Amino acid sequence: MLHFKAGNNGRNVPSANSKIIKYKPIICSKCNNALSQPWDKAYEIFEKWIFENSKIIFKNRFIPLELVYGTDGFSYQCPNLYKYFVKAFGCRLASSGIPVPKDLVKLLTKEYFVTNLRLCFAINESTFAMKPEDRDNFLGVGDITRIDSKSKGAMNRYSWYINLGWLRVWFFYDYNVPCGLGSPWTSDSDCLYLGVFQSASLDELIKIARKDNTPILDRLEQIKKNGGFKIE
Repeated sequence: MLHFKAGNNGRNVPSANSKIIKYKPIICSKCNNALSQPWDKAYEIFEKWIFENSKIIFKNRFIPLELVYGTDGFSYQCPNLYKYFVKAFGCRLASSGIPVPKDLVKLLTKEYFVTNLRLCFAINESTFAMKPEDRDNFLGVGDITRIDSKSKGAMNRYSWYINLGWLRVWFFYDYNVPCGLGSPWTSDSDCLYLGVFQSASLDELIKIARKDNTPILDRLEQIKKNGGFKIE
């Protein structure tokens, strides 16, 4: 498994417990253990399901959470999955010295909540330049970006993302989800409707591969000859 952060070169990750993919201690041990165990478990089930069923997802372009968690489990697992991502986003903010919005802190102990954090899920076409076995073993963490206003100046609006192989999970706090990145989700639906985007165009990848004389150049040129990226 490879880990990427803010465009840096990938590093090997020996296991899911590696310190490479963990934050320094930020939240209390109670929250990080007993309280968050259901969230962590919901995420583990979700991650396992999407990679085992990637062909179905590519065809349908949505993830039915009722199939992920079962008919009897999805109603409470959807909030657990959402809270897992809230915890990840909060840790990312805190590690950057940014105060975590109060609505995110409060919702972690609530069954029903209102929040300004919108998630969306999108297939990264650019990862289909990679071989499937490489594409699925690829982690990425983006930088926190503050989205300011020309008229109002600095604002507490942020975007962030994490990569799960070919799937990117986008985080938008107090900001509308841009068109094409998938339907906004706050655990209010049992279906994740996916968007599609390119982190880099095929021509850009070919240019970089040619400059660096990397072995993937032949594969990239063949993909272009065959009409471009194909999600399959």
